[in-house]
Amino acid sequence: MKRAKVFLGVFVILFFSQAVLAKVQKPEDFLGFKIGTDRKVADMHQILEYFERLNRASERVKVTEVGKTTMGNPFIVAIITSAQNHKNLERYRQYQQRLADPRKITEKEAMNIISDGKAVVMINCSIHATEIGAAQMSMELAYDLATSNDNKMREILDNVILLLVPMHNPDGIQMVVDWYKKNLGTKYEGSRMPWLYHKYVGHDNNRDWYMFTQVESQLTIKVHNAWHPQVILDMHQTGSRGARIFVPPYVDPYEPNIDPILRQQVAMMGTFMASELTAEGKAGVIHSQRYDAWTPARAYHHYHGGIRVLTEVASIRLATPITVKFEELSDSLKEPSVRMPLPWKGGKWSLKDIVDYDYSAAKAVLTNAARLRENWLRNFYRIHKKAVFRTGPPFAYIIPAEQRDLSTTVKMMNVLQMGGVEIHRAQGSFMANGCQYPEGTYIVYLAQPYGGFAKALLERQVYPEIREYPGAPLKTPYDVVAHTLPLLMGVEAVRVEKPFKVKTVKLDKIQRPKGKVDAVSNPFGYVWGHAANDDIVALNRLVKKGNKVFWASESFQKNGKTYPAGTMIIRNKDGLVEDLKAMAKDLYVHFEALETKPEIKAYELKPVKLGLYKSWTASMDEGWTRWVLEQFEFPYKSVFDKDIRMGNLNQDFDVIIFPDLGERAIINGIPERATPPEYSGGIGEVGAKHIREFVQEGGALITLNSAAVFPMKQFYLTVENNVEGIDRKSFFIPGSILKVLIDTTHPIAYGFKRDGAVFFRRSPVFAGGEGKAVVRYTVHNPLLSGWINGEKYLHNKGALIDVPLGKGKIILIGFPVQYRGQTHGTFKFLFNSIYYGGATLNEL
Repeated sequence: MKRAKVFLGVFVILFFSQAVLAKVQKPEDFLGFKIGTDRKVADMHQILEYFERLNRASERVKVTEVGKTTMGNPFIVAIITSAQNHKNLERYRQYQQRLADPRKITEKEAMNIISDGKAVVMINCSIHATEIGAAQMSMELAYDLATSNDNKMREILDNVILLLVPMHNPDGIQMVVDWYKKNLGTKYEGSRMPWLYHKYVGHDNNRDWYMFTQVESQLTIKVHNAWHPQVILDMHQTGSRGARIFVPPYVDPYEPNIDPILRQQVAMMGTFMASELTAEGKAGVIHSQRYDAWTPARAYHHYHGGIRVLTEVASIRLATPITVKFEELSDSLKEPSVRMPLPWKGGKWSLKDIVDYDYSAAKAVLTNAARLRENWLRNFYRIHKKAVFRTGPPFAYIIPAEQRDLSTTVKMMNVLQMGGVEIHRAQGSFMANGCQYPEGTYIVYLAQPYGGFAKALLERQVYPEIREYPGAPLKTPYDVVAHTLPLLMGVEAVRVEKPFKVKTVKLDKIQRPKGKVDAVSNPFGYVWGHAANDDIVALNRLVKKGNKVFWASESFQKNGKTYPAGTMIIRNKDGLVEDLKAMAKDLYVHFEALETKPEIKAYELKPVKLGLYKSWTASMDEGWTRWVLEQFEFPYKSVFDKDIRMGNLNQDFDVIIFPDLGERAIINGIPERATPPEYSGGIGEVGAKHIREFVQEGGALITLNSAAVFPMKQFYLTVENNVEGIDRKSFFIPGSILKVLIDTTHPIAYGFKRDGAVFFRRSPVFAGGEGKAVVRYTVHNPLLSGWINGEKYLHNKGALIDVPLGKGKIILIGFPVQYRGQTHGTFKFLFNSIYYGGATLNEL
């Protein structure tokens, strides 16, 4: 009788469980097609709706809107685990927080948490929206986790808390699906979209993991920092003719601040995934190829106790299948090897294949995390324990409170704090490195949970020389190799090797300081500086209001002090003081009254009619330029190929910026065979002629980085690119920070010091010819951070040239002045160039 009651109870539980599961709709029933069907893709709205239905129907799934995307769409995360775990979800989240800071728990408490806690896995799908397979797969994975009761799924659900981000870039998913459907059935089916799949940064949206410039990065970090996952699966796609999927291990080098335990865990997880996929009969699984773990721009997690597992699945034409013949594969993929023991034999490759490989990879990660739950938690604790109790040098970084650009310094510290870095302020004076520092100095102690993250971003990088054989070229890094924030942002930070003592207070949030206005009755006007980026924002606001604003072209003395060339001057008028006081509330600008007019020449500034060239080749640099201009309140208009081909540009523009694009891309654009006619072609020869006429009639052309080649070649400038045609064995700089000398008497360089730092990546180097070199590389090795080969080609050569042409000017900025929104220290070269392009020099 007792056994019968037990059986009846189990039957009732199973009955009700199946009744609940029956309410969970399969993805194909909701969508009207099976996930992975050729030429069928779910868009953002469908994916959001499906996850909302899962949220309502399953007690295993909780969907949360973390915030809104750049374009105002929901950014969601689905928390998936067993119903029992959901009842204790906050407890498990607190476990993660406590393990992440071993200073706050005892060893016994840690062991209890490790025994009782759950492994936390985060899966990020399709941050690159054209790599759409993972976003489609996410619905199938979520459905199976919500409904399945087999032993393997129960093992995952009981031991793992999954943070599933089904669309890491929802805006982009909608854009690429709309484009795909629009061209379905035409010769442009599966063609590349002629604009970025993120409003501003396109493919660079996964290079933002230490600067956090974009909304989606900030939302992801919000989830990550709340949960501190042990494993982060980052799902991508790659070219169609390589291996079918890449999984770790990565190749050398690793960034040196990444814990060795974590490096081994990456390798362990990757080889487990490879073995699981291969055991399923999935061919073409490769590891230890191409992808390194050097830059934190792609691997925030490596500095926060979690492993970043990258997968790269072979692509198709979005959802249109392709056929790849075996002979089209590279020779290294045709024979079994240690990296890939089961080669793919070629054939049809479809969205269903991508979804299946992604699903198996995700399932393998979850299985590993479930089976090794305690191992993941224990090592997570060990990594953080090593971090907080570190004793080796350096001891700290000091960030002086006195800075040329304090507002940008605060931005840098806010970035560090977003990454969990603790920053203290000294409550008294102290000695460090043999120097006296005053009260109010900022201190970043490195013995803290994320001290390695702070150290990686504050120190100078020394990229290792990795060569296949003696005398061979440097192994090409997967991405750039320098990420020293103080150099990129123009901030002074001091490395301190030995311990020092001072009473400090930890800062929860560092606020931007307020400016001030020193007002007097009936002055001639007011002056303010030129050294800070906030000074430029103030200029933009005042010019927008119709004020008369000037740059002093020479130094002058007033108020008992000397004001340098570049000092900003505004004439007084009714209501001005109120405007200045309003700006001083959110800008760190010091406005000082001028009782009398200085007898000097000055550049009269005017509202600049600014155009930014927007090619249909979808330039990330154009997107980043738009983003930077908007952040610093520069009004602009996009200039398209057709606008330039029509001519009469001086009617609409004073200044035109060409972002980092090659000459051929500017002239020829996208061929008609690859995109619909309205998006094909570039500015053409007629457009080049119109740009030349624009400059000759008084306009200013600003070119960024490699775009300099366009006017150099098309307008027959006598300026040469000193590194053109030189092979990599002789000259190569893989994204590094270099020292430069600056002519601070030139208006483009107002506000700078004589020596500075610029970022160099695929950049021209100017030699000889016409124009004025405003910025030059040093006469010795200019390397500050990263790696350089062939520095002799840079010695005393130009980095920024002002070239007169007719009534106008061409400003060749030969480096990425606004690189990925990080190089705050060089933004003013662009900002100054914009105003200089339309300024006139007169008596004040």
